[in-house]
Amino acid sequence: MLVKDRPISVANTATSSGGAELTSEAIKALIADNQTTYIERIHELQGAAQGLLVAIDAKNVQELEDAGGRVEQACEQCHSQFWYPGDNKPK
Repeated sequence: MLVKDRPISVANTATSSGGAELTSEAIKALIADNQTTYIERIHELQGAAQGLLVAIDAKNVQELEDAGGRVEQACEQCHSQFWYPGDNKPK
């Protein structure tokens, strides 16, 4: 939450179809308790997204696919830590 007081989601709204996602209030509290890690996750996403722009400018499909994978990884790391930390992933 580099933008102070930016909403996590619409209050009292669930975006999880399986019930694993925390409420917006719980997510916000978890982020507040782990602010340093959350900011690191934001920077990881920003770096990965920058790779998308580089690949697009270079018109390099393989680089674009690789950068897309890094963006997906950055998103999943953050979401699995802050949005649905108790989710039981299949083995």
